[in-house]
Amino acid sequence: MKTNLKRITLALLVAFVFSACGVQYAIKKNYNFAKIKRLAVIDFSSHSQFRNSGEVIADEFVYQLLNSGFNVVERNKVDLVLKEKGIAKMNGSDSDMIKNIGRILGVDAIIPGSVSKYLEDKKNTIYTTDENGKITSQLFLSQAEVDVSSRMIDVYSGEVVWSAKN
Repeated sequence: MKTNLKRITLALLVAFVFSACGVQYAIKKNYNFAKIKRLAVIDFSSHSQFRNSGEVIADEFVYQLLNSGFNVVERNKVDLVLKEKGIAKMNGSDSDMIKNIGRILGVDAIIPGSVSKYLEDKKNTIYTTDENGKITSQLFLSQAEVDVSSRMIDVYSGEVVWSAKN
């Protein structure tokens, strides 16, 4: 159980790392994370100024989870199921709906989330010069800022078992 919990925590925390901010998270005490084998990451709600920011962040979560050894349902399949059920956006608040979607997708948990801040890459170049003003080297810096909140919902109980934000 602890190994799987560590893998889940690591995967989800790594997904937040690219934001370069501190992460706060909470884990349900005594929850058996060993039963989480297959996950669905749904599109995160996007920042108002960047429509696709939720998709970008959800893709990063999928990548990190796959890289940590989890089975992840293709997001297009998740979107298709949600569309068939007439659900425009799933926010994770309806326990019965989550149980139903989880059963249809064959997953143990669903990960929804939201992007509250999304500043695209700022690229800067720093030059160093010698005493005569001649450029001796240059350094390229790229920086982006992202604020994300996410949670993992057990599809059998409908309970939030993991939550994080930065």
